Amino acid sequence: MRTPGSISCLLLVFLALTSISLPGARASGQEPDTLRIPLVEERQEDSPPEVHSEGITPRGAFIRSMLLPGWGHAEVEEALVRGGFYFSAQSATLFMILKSHTRLNLAKERLKLMESVVRQRLEADGVTDPRALEAAVSTDERVEGLRALEASRSEQRQDWIALGLFLVFLSGADAFVAAHLADFPAAVEIEPTPAGALQIGFSVPVSF
Repeated sequence: MRTPGSISCLLLVFLALTSISLPGARASGQEPDTLRIPLVEERQEDSPPEVHSEGITPRGAFIRSMLLPGWGHAEVEEALVRGGFYFSAQSATLFMILKSHTRLNLAKERLKLMESVVRQRLEADGVTDPRALEAAVSTDERVEGLRALEASRSEQRQDWIALGLFLVFLSGADAFVAAHLADFPAAVEIEPTPAGALQIGFSVPVSF
């Protein structure tokens, strides 16, 4: 039978052994919570990556539309129809500029030929004074008609050039605005009214 003294010694030895910890060991209360870290990592992996819209800038749309009609509008999905309109309008305007330039050159050639014919006829009739010769050429009906035709076709070419420049800047400005409104949540609608005017409205989605 063990004595109380031996029992006390055994208890002291047991307590001493339980209080000793290995060099690399930690108490259970000090161990890191390794269960939470994988859960956080799994949630981060499962969540979809953030997508940042990198659309065209308004300045880029303006420059592209100035260089090529409809190019800036093509970068904005909501402005494809307007881009096609500007491309068609400016292409037609460029065609008319070239056509009016060709017709102007033909009028100039006809005028020079007519002036030469009239001058040779006057010289054959004995008109030798340069001033009198030029005055007689200028007052000829056929020369006057061709000069009026030349002036008219020159004005037509200038009008087409002015229209082309206007469409270029209008297309650039429209592309600039379209790029600004690309991320605007409101839906803008333009509809004609029975009175012949245009009605502009917009709607903003609101969630409750």
